[in-house]
Amino acid sequence: RNEVDPRFISLFSVFNVPFPSVASLHLIYTSILRGHTLSFNESVAAISEKLTDCTLALYDLIVRDLPPTPSKFHYIFNLRDLSRVYNGLVQTTSERFQTVTQMVRVWRNECLRVFHDRLINEVDKNLVQDHIKGLVEEHFKDDVEQIMRDPILFGDFRMALSDGEPRVYEDIQDYDAAKALFQEILEEYNEVSTKMNLVLFDDALEHLTRVHRIIRMDRGHAL
Repeated sequence: RNEVDPRFISLFSVFNVPFPSVASLHLIYTSILRGHTLSFNESVAAISEKLTDCTLALYDLIVRDLPPTPSKFHYIFNLRDLSRVYNGLVQTTSERFQTVTQMVRVWRNECLRVFHDRLINEVDKNLVQDHIKGLVEEHFKDDVEQIMRDPILFGDFRMALSDGEPRVYEDIQDYDAAKALFQEILEEYNEVSTKMNLVLFDDALEHLTRVHRIIRMDRGHAL
């Protein structure tokens, strides 16, 4: 980065906010997740600290291995990204997430949505996926197969057509289930609006769930 002339800087008030220590970050995010999971099964609530360890470790690995470059100038990761991961985690409910496997799967989903979806080539995407898999194998080795199962599709659109019913964030499980839900919503839309003829192939379903998550998130965006 080019140096800014000190005489120009002197015209402004300059504030330096240092990045929080690892201990502070760990305390903050563990407290958020622990408070959210108070009503969950004890086994799920007990992994709050472990999930925070994994999140911070993944963040450090990504910052180290994927620095910004002229062609990847948007590879800038900060506290906002960590907070977005937890913003997704706190959408979970004790009724839908009753096991450790389910909770770690939603953690994997949030990390993929926040970090992985920003990347521009397969090499970088595979790197992040490998880091996530390594952390899962290290901390949750008994559930690796279920946690790493693809596709990974989460959303709260199962009850989208039921007025008055609460929207519940959940694992959609597979493409067939997601397609059936979106097809039903599409048919309902076509009955009252200009008809859309959409082909809901697998990639389209993945993009739909990503866009839906962004729209449903507080201050969500696709940058």
